[in-house]
Amino acid sequence: MKFVIFHGAFGSPGENWFPELKENLESLGQEVVVPQFPVDDWNEMVKQGPKIPLRNQNLTNWVKTFEPVAKSFKKGEKLCFVGHSLGAVFILHAVERFNLKLASAIFVSPFLDKLDRWEFNHANQTFYKTDFDFAKLKQLIPVSYVLYSDNDPYVKNQHSILFAKALDSSPIFVRRAGHMNSEVNLNEFPLVFDLCMTRLDLSLYQRYLAYRMKQELNDLGKEKGQERLLKLRPEEVVDEGIFHFRNLQKSGWGTLYTGGIKFWNTNSKYMEDARKAAKRVKNFTRVIMLDKLSDLKNPLVLEQIKADLPAGIRIYLCSYAEVKNEVPEPDFGIWDDDYVCIVRFDQNNHVAKEVELNSRTHDLEICRKWKEEVMKKAVPVNDTEKDIPKFIFAHR
Repeated sequence: MKFVIFHGAFGSPGENWFPELKENLESLGQEVVVPQFPVDDWNEMVKQGPKIPLRNQNLTNWVKTFEPVAKSFKKGEKLCFVGHSLGAVFILHAVERFNLKLASAIFVSPFLDKLDRWEFNHANQTFYKTDFDFAKLKQLIPVSYVLYSDNDPYVKNQHSILFAKALDSSPIFVRRAGHMNSEVNLNEFPLVFDLCMTRLDLSLYQRYLAYRMKQELNDLGKEKGQERLLKLRPEEVVDEGIFHFRNLQKSGWGTLYTGGIKFWNTNSKYMEDARKAAKRVKNFTRVIMLDKLSDLKNPLVLEQIKADLPAGIRIYLCSYAEVKNEVPEPDFGIWDDDYVCIVRFDQNNHVAKEVELNSRTHDLEICRKWKEEVMKKAVPVNDTEKDIPKFIFAHR
């Protein structure tokens, strides 16, 4: 989806919550455009008074600036417009003028007609309009939200409520948020981001990135777009695992390395959610990756297999010694065929030292080849009483 963010009067793309919203959406692989519209200097306008028209900030100039943006939209491209203050009413002008079909729009502190001070009315007078073809606009903007506050010093809430009624928008009241700009330290606006998120069809990996943004966890890295690499601390892998098990849609495949067996908890929330995911998606495979053959005599391994099989998890056994030349990492999983999770161990003490999440096409293809090599050597387990002794005998 393409998002276009419209700043307000005397504004710019680099102010308020616009840069943060742009960065977060781009991190999820979305295209974001934030045009700079012609503006004048507030102090100069006040000094000159209401009789001197503004040179830059008027509807004609804003339409001219937006025209190349409108022409860049592809046929059938999904569009979401986000407008703040004057940017909101300009969206209506733009949609009507260029006959644009939006997927949705988000209007923050919007208005249609005159406000309470001469400065605002002088700056906005060419934009004011109450006789839009609202029937047509509601067809062109089928889904929209209006955010308004009870203590906005510039736009009284009745202006925004009227705006919402005219478009049949969903009104959202934000308590004590002022004009919803940097004047009230609103340099991040999670609510607007959440509303944008509701319009997206995200992959499992993108949803996890968005989840981490909301949790304000560690740095997501500097790469833009859907293909990303993210490194976690070992203790974070449980939280990530629970997330992807709960959101899995198509398939799950992963190894469970017995070299890290002392960290296993067969009855943990992590393992329970994995079994629930297996019952839901019906396509879930776990390969017990054996550090040494004697690990099969460890009660924890048998307990894990006996708990997984009834949940519909397909269980395989594989000796890591047989694949280590082709598969450098013994503990990895591929989720929804969308991204890979690799748990890297210190081979001297078998302690997990790093977790990597990776959705980059090239690296994902490498991990698919690792999976192929593992499955060439993997042996299925359907009956623990028969298949495990048989595997031990064959690999002595």
